[in-house]
This record gives sequence, C-alpha cells and structure tokens, in this order.
Amino acid sequence: MSSVSVLPPTSARDDASALAEALAQGQIVAAFQPKVTIATGELIGVEALARWTSPSRGKIDPEVFIPIAEREGLITDLTLAVLQDALNTCALMRRHVPDITMAVNISPTLLSNPELPDLIDQALCRARVPAHALVAEITESQAIIDLPAARRTLEALRSRGISCSIDDFGTGHASLLSLLRLPFSELKIDRAFVSGCAEDREAEMIVRATLGLAREMGLHVVAEGIETEITEAVLRELGCRTGQGFRYGKPVAAQSMLARLREPSGEKWFNA
Repeated sequence: MSSVSVLPPTSARDDASALAEALAQGQIVAAFQPKVTIATGELIGVEALARWTSPSRGKIDPEVFIPIAEREGLITDLTLAVLQDALNTCALMRRHVPDITMAVNISPTLLSNPELPDLIDQALCRARVPAHALVAEITESQAIIDLPAARRTLEALRSRGISCSIDDFGTGHASLLSLLRLPFSELKIDRAFVSGCAEDREAEMIVRATLGLAREMGLHVVAEGIETEITEAVLRELGCRTGQGFRYGKPVAAQSMLARLREPSGEKWFNA
C-alpha cells in the first residue's frame, strides 16, 4: 500500500490554507535524485523535488499539491522555498563534488513574472552558489501562455549563467513549439519513452530522433526514467550521455545524499 496520500475533498480555500500553513511551517522540503554520466556512473548533478509531509495526513503527492499552488497563487512561495532549500544543500554537496549542478523545477506560470530572475539571483547569493551550478527545469505542467514574456525571463536567466531545461519533452505541453521559440540549453526526454526504449521499437525510435534533434540544436540531453541495466545500455549505444532514474537512486533527503557523498566512492552512483 502506498504511503503517499491525497488531500481529502475540501474547498479551494481550505486547500490553499493548508498549503500556505505547510509552507509557513517548513513542511515542504526538497528531496534529491542523482543525475549521472551514463558511461561511468559518475555523479554530475541532482534534481530537487518538492516533498510535503503533513503531521496529520502524512505524505502528500506533488501531483496533488503543486496544481493547488499554481491555482491558488502559492506557486511563487512554493518554488522559492524549494529553491532555497536546494541551493543550501547544493553548497554542501559542492564540498564533495565541486562541479555538481542542482536542477530545480520552475512552473511555467512563473515565467511571466519579470522579478523571477532577481528572486533566483537573491537565493543564489544567500546560498553562495554560483549561477552556473543551477539548472532551471521548466516543467510545462501547463501551456506557456505568454511566450514573449517567457522568452525574456529565460534569456535573463541564461544571461546570468543559469541553464534552462525543458522537462518531460515529448509529452503534454513540452513541445517542439516551445523548443523552437524559447532559449533552452537542455532537453529532458520523458520517462514514458526512456523506460520502454529497450523493448519498444517505437519508443526507441522516438528517443533516437530526439537525441538527433538535440544534437542539431546544440542541446544537452538528460534521459529520465532509467531503471534497468538494459535500458542504460540502449541509451549508451544511442549516444545519450546523461541519465536519471531508479537505476542510480530514488529521491532521498538531503542528509542521505550528503552521507553518500562522504563515502570514498560517493562520486560513483550505480545502484548496488
């Protein structure tokens, strides 16, 4: 039985109040999943993922509370809370892996906020983390409505040295249109294609085509959802250099990630 719960049926106001209280009390924190060089298993980055554990309800699924935050005007507070937690942890991680990068999810609803680049700058300064260590992953849980504003925001981030990644490419709103019109530096292939590419010819063709497109556009590629050695081998053969998924580790708390990095072989991240 899953330990992750959903919020019981409530009014939108009650949902917003519960989430606002959780943010005020520090109940929402980051968990961290490794990103590795597929050929060697070397840790090169981590992705910060928002996690909410309620004292009364237990673990709340991000697919439940992130849409609430977007709908109820709390997404900025949520994003900044996770961002600061992630960057503070990144500063500690860089003592062990100096070039490690930290990826943080950014809702497309925030791209129309002209203050976002300055808010991110402030968080970087507080954590004393260089801008080039941050990857802003645009989740595209919703369509980007104001493309000109989104472009200005992403260009401002990139001008500061922050990488911008299009997440879950090939599904939902993460489309070729966004890739063509917005200044991304990284593309993440969705797990729906990656996890099946060893057995499903069509999935393999999509991964191969996406890698070719990314090479033509000069984009770094991350394959999400790598769970098996076979899938890893297929991606290596296709020329994908960076991977993420349960093969290398599930999302864990900061303390667990830091403890692993303190081990003599902490830079190697193959799951035993």
